[in-house]
Amino acid sequence: MEADPHLRFKVDDSGWFLSTADGSQEFRSPRDNGENFDYAYLGRLPRPDGKGTFLYMAGIHAQGTLGAAQYLAESLPMLYKDFKTHRFSVVIKAEFNRQGVQSVGQATPIYRHEVVK
Repeated sequence: MEADPHLRFKVDDSGWFLSTADGSQEFRSPRDNGENFDYAYLGRLPRPDGKGTFLYMAGIHAQGTLGAAQYLAESLPMLYKDFKTHRFSVVIKAEFNRQGVQSVGQATPIYRHEVVK
């Protein structure tokens, strides 16, 4: 995620959370307070070897990761239409219950990454 100019995972005494790179927004998991919501990161990032890109998703908790996967499955045609093979990232919010993820949506806009050469 270090290659993402827009979003970061951070950790402090309260635990892991997502943040905009400038720190203007934080996304702390409501699950930590007993609510049925979690956040996740979804993005297309450069491969460490410099040979292409890969999709990366990670929730603050497992339910967030599942929500990111569901968002990807539901939004793949739109993501491909709008971004093709460009790099991007977004924070996803997932609502869940004991049966699984109930709804997913974007907590941030989808950020397009400009490739610096």
